[in-house]
Amino acid sequence: MTKTLHTLLLGFLVALASQLPAHAQLSIDATAGYGLPTEPGSKGIWGGGIGVKHYFSSKLAVGGRIRAYSETIRETAVLGSSTLRAATIPIMASIQYYPTEWDLHPYVGMEVGLIQTIVNARIDYNDRRIYNDTMGDTGFGFAPKVGIGYDLSQGLALTGEFLYNIGFPKNLAGTTQFDLVNSSKFPTLHVGVSYTFGNRFMK
Repeated sequence: MTKTLHTLLLGFLVALASQLPAHAQLSIDATAGYGLPTEPGSKGIWGGGIGVKHYFSSKLAVGGRIRAYSETIRETAVLGSSTLRAATIPIMASIQYYPTEWDLHPYVGMEVGLIQTIVNARIDYNDRRIYNDTMGDTGFGFAPKVGIGYDLSQGLALTGEFLYNIGFPKNLAGTTQFDLVNSSKFPTLHVGVSYTFGNRFMK
């Protein structure tokens, strides 16, 4: 299942690149992000990402993005301690629609792809490590989003966006469960910069 999803995502991006019109403008971006707390006691998670997209026109951009978020939870007792480190890595294809052509341009969009999760758990007791294990899982996910950009120049822009990430876990048999009730959900805020090679307003 995971290999199939990887193949489909890669195939989509390759097909997209082969169909780009001559006037499509390449854009790259880098962002810092914060995952908002959704559970009692959670302090939120920090992360960031990089992305690439092509503007088919001033209103439509399609591309891909990889993000990463990490969290460390530590608990200490008299004779021991435990440490849990978790990393969440969404690898997504994305589409964005810009309704205006102003310097301050809002947008709406969607990201769809794979979410990889890696968890490391360690337990120390009486100055000895008695448990240390790392587990990983990859499943399907998507993230509707809204954002806004401000053009500092023809190529350089400041960006900010809000995403609602939804990932689907797997059952004991390894089959992805497409059930919103049992899905993993976490909202995130991102701010960053983007640079477009050329003029995105070219038709």
